[in-house]
Amino acid sequence: MLVLLLATALAGRHAIQGQVIDRNGDPIDRAIVSLAPGNVELVTDREGRYLIDYLRNEKGDRTRLARKTDYTLEVFRPGYHTASTKFFFKRGELTVDTLTLAEESITVPDAGENLDPEIYKDPTHASGANYEGQ
Repeated sequence: MLVLLLATALAGRHAIQGQVIDRNGDPIDRAIVSLAPGNVELVTDREGRYLIDYLRNEKGDRTRLARKTDYTLEVFRPGYHTASTKFFFKRGELTVDTLTLAEESITVPDAGENLDPEIYKDPTHASGANYEGQ
């Protein structure tokens, strides 16, 4: 009986849902998910999941999801590259393909000079830490 009531309650529901993971398959929590058009931004839960069941109009009031519309979903989290996907929403519940965020890599610029320790054999040029009085 409870299952029938739950199925009936969800029958009229319109929602877009999905999950955000990293390259290892681990969920990414607190990632910012935004939907355009729609002016909606929310944060993923501990399991990297999100559920969007409303839009915002120009005044910021909640409105229903627009049916038969092309949407762009964008996901951002500091330390990761932004990911996005486009999809067409007809009606009902839509589960978007899982989005995978890749960690940002740190680039170290070239020093512009030769830092080979063999060049600095003179004891006045320390190549590492030294002790006071040395």
